[in-house]
Amino acid sequence: MAVLKSYTCSKCAGVLNFDSDQEFFDCPFCGNHFDVVDFHEDEIMAQAQASLKQGAFSSAKEKFFAVLDKEPSNFEALKGLVLCELKATVIENLSNPKIFDTVDVDSLKKLIKMAKKQSPENAEFFTKILELPDINEKLKMYKNSGKALTSDTTKRRVDEGLAEARTKRIKEGQDYNPVSPLIVLIGVILAMLTLLFDDSGTVAMIVGVVAVFAAIFVEYEHNQDVIDSNPVRNSYHIKDQMDSQYNRYNKMYGTEFNRILELNRAAKARKPDAEVPDETKKETFIDDADHQETIICSKCAGQLYLDKERRVYECKSCGVAYGISLFFGMPLEKALNSMNTGRYDEAEQRFENILMVNPASFEAFLGKILCTGKWSRVSDIAATDVISKEASDKFCKLFGDAKEKIPEADREFMVKFENLLSMLGKISSNSSSLNELDKEIEEFESEERVLRMADRGSYGTWLQKKSRVEDAEALEKENRQMNHDFLALKRELIKMKNDCVLVK
Repeated sequence: MAVLKSYTCSKCAGVLNFDSDQEFFDCPFCGNHFDVVDFHEDEIMAQAQASLKQGAFSSAKEKFFAVLDKEPSNFEALKGLVLCELKATVIENLSNPKIFDTVDVDSLKKLIKMAKKQSPENAEFFTKILELPDINEKLKMYKNSGKALTSDTTKRRVDEGLAEARTKRIKEGQDYNPVSPLIVLIGVILAMLTLLFDDSGTVAMIVGVVAVFAAIFVEYEHNQDVIDSNPVRNSYHIKDQMDSQYNRYNKMYGTEFNRILELNRAAKARKPDAEVPDETKKETFIDDADHQETIICSKCAGQLYLDKERRVYECKSCGVAYGISLFFGMPLEKALNSMNTGRYDEAEQRFENILMVNPASFEAFLGKILCTGKWSRVSDIAATDVISKEASDKFCKLFGDAKEKIPEADREFMVKFENLLSMLGKISSNSSSLNELDKEIEEFESEERVLRMADRGSYGTWLQKKSRVEDAEALEKENRQMNHDFLALKRELIKMKNDCVLVK
């Protein structure tokens, strides 16, 4: 066990020892304890930033969470977590909309919701980040429409459609011209009236000729106006429209991104000075006589024994050692604190340590299941959450162990909870299929969109899209029913254990 002697206790001025197993400083004279982050927050943050820049996102997240554990509103740590979720090394990476193409937007929304809650003064910064994926969707839509026009077949159909539509509009416009017939009619009437006073008919003939020429002139001007109002358009013009819309949203994206940079600078400018760390309230060491519980090693199922210094539990079978603070004091509270700050891996390990002391702990099994799904409590689970194949496999094992070991009184809840997550898995699977169908539908709609602009039929494309739409509607209908059943079962679970902090 490594011991570092370089700090003094603020209470008695004694030299502090650093316990590497439990990650805190302790005073051997007065018994006070200090968290390592209290003394090294700046160093840990610097390490987190370095890991982030190197693309070591898992390592960076671990360190950001360590800082947030002590300072939940730390803007740089919260921003760092968001960048890790986006797989971005610096905030400037967000200038490229493509960064959102592979982002799990639901997970991003959860993380940003937490960030806004913990740092309300910077809520606008995090909200603006969430606006970028929506703009990116528009960019992709117009890009796909322009891409559809790169196909020679589509371009030909669009050109033919635009030419036919123009010819039809010109013909209809030219056919509808009441002015010319009206002029001729007036000319005939005037000519007839003139014959009453001029027997020779000369004036009547002149009036008729003038009327005919006037009608011809008016007809020519009308036809020319119709032609001018229907200029020649082809696939290149349609593509220009798509490109224009794409450029408009691209400019909008740039504007929002620049606003994010401004908010980032403002947040850094108002960062408060670091406070002098107060001592961390941790449990004092307990004599072996004070805790006689049997602790089972999670590695080999052997019994753990307290060492002579009463600081570490050791397994004589496999040699693994655990710091004493992992098991006593307030392990459940520590696990809950880790969950509430998004440190699910750490929380899961703490629940595992609780099971080493109490293998039948309902709260510990429930906590491990929640950590696997990245939830803090049952009430946090939403029908829009995504369950990966890896998480689904892990759920099966956890539920199997839980139903075998927890008290009989808690098994009904665990069975219903397993049904809830099974239902969520099906909803998640359907949603994944819907996303794929939506992509195919969008491609068909992009082609339809440009063909409609050319007044060109797209029956073949329409049939293909119709098939995908029917499949999507069937999945959506199934998901709506499962969403209803999901919410009903979730309410039932909360009612069953409304006194449990991991449920309500």
